[in-house]
Amino acid sequence: MRPDVDHIERKLPTFEFIQECGLCIHRDYHALLKRHGLNRFDALYNLSGGELFKKNRYRSVVRIYLRWEDGKSHIFHLKRHHPPLITRVKSIFTGSRMHDGAENEWAKILRLEQVGIRTMTPVAFGSIRKWGLPYQALTLTEHLYGAEKLEDYLPAHFGEGALSLQKIIQKRRIIVETGTWARMFHEAGFHHQDFYLGHIFIKPGKGDDFTLHLIDLQRVREHKRLRRSMVIKDLAQINFSASQLSCVTRADRLRFLKAYIEKDHLGSSDKDLIRRIEKKTRRISSHTRKLLTRRAKQRPIRQTSPGVEGKSRTNAPF
Repeated sequence: MRPDVDHIERKLPTFEFIQECGLCIHRDYHALLKRHGLNRFDALYNLSGGELFKKNRYRSVVRIYLRWEDGKSHIFHLKRHHPPLITRVKSIFTGSRMHDGAENEWAKILRLEQVGIRTMTPVAFGSIRKWGLPYQALTLTEHLYGAEKLEDYLPAHFGEGALSLQKIIQKRRIIVETGTWARMFHEAGFHHQDFYLGHIFIKPGKGDDFTLHLIDLQRVREHKRLRRSMVIKDLAQINFSASQLSCVTRADRLRFLKAYIEKDHLGSSDKDLIRRIEKKTRRISSHTRKLLTRRAKQRPIRQTSPGVEGKSRTNAPF
């Protein structure tokens, strides 16, 4: 069953884009990119400087600062995709379809906004293909100002000492609404594959209001109907990351699942789902321990290159 999002879509931002020099550019940001000479694919892709947050053999993420005419500096996240040659060669000789993470992430940002799932503000996208395969691609999104990863927000606000009644109510509301939000994501036919609290951002609003934003969308898939294994994998990833936080109790995690399935009392099928989620959570935990052991001697990549405007380090959504 698909969610009724008509009441949400009327409140969603509408995006208009300009096609220029190999880029699809959000109309509201076209003048800014042109002012900095970044309204061409080659200029933006080859931009030097910035704060490097992540780099592997497939992609890199850099934070950059661009000033508007009024002098205000805005933060953007430039994600560059560069699939290795061996991956492209294998795709040619095996006939297997090569996944285009950049194009998929851009499409999912727009698609998820349509169904009421907040993501990031899409600023620019471009892609170059060779032999019909992805060669170079980029996505540029604006920083989620005032937003924080749930894995950081929950301990910061509910992790010290005994909680007041107001704090307990506030924490439970966030947990319940996150469960409802996750159900809406799945009912719309989406499978994230990296559904951890580090990829869910919370942005406080007026009073106790807040919005949730989903990031890291390059592996998100849309299906007419999700297989049960897909749902279990996503929910186990949330359950695992929540289990790493001392401020999130087992009762809290059960409260999340009850909100997800929209039931206060669990039936036999619901209990079976929870058992499967717990089993998958244990497998994720085991895999994570092995991965951390292998990476124990590696240093995290986080450095600033010359030419960056500003020195602030905010919580980067990538």
